[in-house]
Amino acid sequence: MKPKILKITAIVLASLAAFGVTAAAAYDSSEDPLVSLSYLTRIFKTELLEELNETIDNELDRRFENLDLSQYQTYQPPQEAEKEEPAPVSSSAYTYEVVELSWGDALYAAGACDIMLRSGSAYCVAPDPSQGIADYTSGAEIYNYQYLTKNHMCLIPRGDGRGIIADAPVVFIMVRGDYTIVEG
Repeated sequence: MKPKILKITAIVLASLAAFGVTAAAAYDSSEDPLVSLSYLTRIFKTELLEELNETIDNELDRRFENLDLSQYQTYQPPQEAEKEEPAPVSSSAYTYEVVELSWGDALYAAGACDIMLRSGSAYCVAPDPSQGIADYTSGAEIYNYQYLTKNHMCLIPRGDGRGIIADAPVVFIMVRGDYTIVEG
């Protein structure tokens, strides 16, 4: 029984193979060619874009062919008036200045002022205990008699008596903005 099943299986496989060869030989690739990705990206895309641009140009030419533009004015840019020179701004508003303080010296902001403690120690002074100096780096408020952290960027928002007092023999701070120093 087994040799009979093997013969039938061999015959079926041989006939399928013969059919596949016949079908492959009958396939005509000129009617339905295989397309590769490189053909699509290099050749077909370029041809398609060229044809599309040509069609758009022709359509625009056709639409603007009979358009009468004489009724419209051409754009004339406004005449420039004499420009006034802006008032000079003090360089302290844009640059940092290194300031050295001694023990007990106080630095008070005359307006909004950025400061950064570089060495030594200093603490905040503020006339209103509910307001202080904003610490940009930590996102916290430094209140009256609290110490500044080294290398933290701080803001004294206005010149209302807020400032810092040096609490070391030598204190270096960087300051941007207007300020006054009161020796201690």
